[in-house]
Amino acid sequence: MDWLLTDGDGIFTFWMLVFAGCNVLRGAYCLVIRDRRDRRAVGEVITGGLHPVRASFLLGGTDSAAMTAVCALADDGVLRVSADGGLRHTHRGRPQTSPALKELSEELRRTPRGETTKLYEIRESFRFDRFRMLVAAESPSVRTKASGRSQTLMMVAATVIALGMGFHAGPANASVPFLPEADRTVWLYVCMGFWFAGSGVAALWPSERRRRWKALDAYCRGRQAVPRSALPATTYEAIVRSGVRPPPPPPPAPPTRTPGRTPGRTRNPDGSWSDGVEVDSSCGSCGGCGGD
Repeated sequence: MDWLLTDGDGIFTFWMLVFAGCNVLRGAYCLVIRDRRDRRAVGEVITGGLHPVRASFLLGGTDSAAMTAVCALADDGVLRVSADGGLRHTHRGRPQTSPALKELSEELRRTPRGETTKLYEIRESFRFDRFRMLVAAESPSVRTKASGRSQTLMMVAATVIALGMGFHAGPANASVPFLPEADRTVWLYVCMGFWFAGSGVAALWPSERRRRWKALDAYCRGRQAVPRSALPATTYEAIVRSGVRPPPPPPPAPPTRTPGRTPGRTRNPDGSWSDGVEVDSSCGSCGGCGGD
C-alpha cells in the first residue's frame, strides 16, 4: 500500500485507478438507477402503441406534433387544405377520440367564415395554447436526450485527478513514473498527458444533446409517417409551406419634400441671419407668384 502512495509508478497507478473508478461508478448509476424507469417506459410505449401526434411530439416537440395533427385531421376529412396551405374546417369528417385533436378541431371550427388558418398559427398563436398543452400532457414522460451531464462530470474528474496527481507527487518527492532517472519537473508533462487522455475518455460519454433511444426514435418516425404519407403530395407540400411565417411588410417610404420650396437661411446686410425660403425658378422672373 505504501508503494501506491510514495513511489512514482504507484502514485500514477493510484490516480489512474481513481479515475477508472469514477467512470465505473457513473456507468453503474446510469444503468441501474437513473435510466431504469425510462427503459421500462420506452418498452411500454413500443409494445403498447402510440398515437402519431404523440410520437411526433417525442421526435420534434409541439411544432412537429402540430404538423402531424393537421395531416391527421385532413386525412379524416375534418379539414380542407387550400393551394396556399390555408386550413378550413369542413364541419364533417370522422369524430376525433384524442382530446388534443378534438380541441384543435373545435378551435378551427370557430374560425370566422371566409378566413383560413395557417400551420404557423397553430404552432405560435395563443388561440391554440390549450391544444399544445394537451399534446404535451398526453405524451409519455420519457427523457429523449442524454441527461445527468456525464460528459461534463468526467471532464471535471479528469481535471481534478490530474491536479491531485501533481500535488501528491510533489511532497512525496516521487520519481517520474517509468522514467526514474528523469528530473522531477517532468511530472508536469505526466499530469498534462493524463489530463489529455482523461478528456478523451470523457468525450466518449454521451453528449447531453444526443438522443438516447434509437429504437424509440425509429418507432416514432414510423408512427408519424402514417398520417403524413396518407395525404396527396401537393396537399402535404402546401401544409409544409404554411408552416413558415410570412415576412413582415416593408416599412413605408419616407415622405418626399415638396418640390420648388427648400428651407434655408439668408444673411442680412447687417451680418445677422434669418430663415428664408427659396422660390422655384419656375415661378418666372416676374417677382414671384404675386407678380403682375
